Amino acid sequence: MKKIEQAKTVYNAIKIPDQLNNIVNRAVLKENEKKRYDFKYIKYALSTASCVFFTFILMINISPSFAANISELPVLGDVAKVFTINEYIKKDNEKLVNAKIPAIENTGNTELEKRINYEIMLKMNEVLKEAEERAAEYKEAVIETGGKEEDYQPINIKIDYYVGYLSKDVVSFVITKSETLASAYTEKYYYNIDIETGKNLNLRDVLGNDYKQIVDETIYKQIEEKSKNPDNMYFTKEENGFAGIEDEYQNFYINSDGKVVIVFEKYQIAPGYMGEQEFIIDKQIF
Repeated sequence: MKKIEQAKTVYNAIKIPDQLNNIVNRAVLKENEKKRYDFKYIKYALSTASCVFFTFILMINISPSFAANISELPVLGDVAKVFTINEYIKKDNEKLVNAKIPAIENTGNTELEKRINYEIMLKMNEVLKEAEERAAEYKEAVIETGGKEEDYQPINIKIDYYVGYLSKDVVSFVITKSETLASAYTEKYYYNIDIETGKNLNLRDVLGNDYKQIVDETIYKQIEEKSKNPDNMYFTKEENGFAGIEDEYQNFYINSDGKVVIVFEKYQIAPGYMGEQEFIIDKQIF
């Protein structure tokens, strides 16, 4: 209490400069002007909103097709959400880490959210630890082979994600991890989650028992079409190119149209300059 009283005494003894009073007065006047402007703007906005709402109601009553389309729109509270739960940058003389970690919510299944988010956290911690260990080993190797520490460039390690499909039943998103020095090395982790069961869906789950035939035929056809462009090149079967998917656990995600997108890593079925290859399966699953 004694320290508080001493602090009050010091505070009360501080002399407020005249210039400060002028600054405060100008700020008050400016704020009053802003409030008057804001009030005019609010009146205008409310008037506009009323017109929009009236038009919306009118369209529902006079246009059956408009009303039908509106009825199919998902209610915001019913749609699962993927959001950034943790984001940070960490830098030292070995690495530069830029991480954006996702989590899910609004599924209506709290236990599922806890489990999936915990699994993501554990996996990303493991991935980051391994990447940081590689960065340390690489720097050590550079120094041991005659490199100078002051010339060493830290390895860039990045974790990010993108969302494919969201609904009240299914959420699909992909987490990417890349390590970049002279070239980039990327890994991806695919999540296609059935919210009711908590299962990570595979191709059999979303395309049925004929999933392999559907996928193989589609990819062969699209490779043939893409190969008509002389800039595109795919490995042949003899070069270990595409020869059909192995099983239902082939990497994929679901796009915003509710269609399966099959993914092959860089170099897997085509030369490196072609990059990662994606093939959309033209079958509406949701």
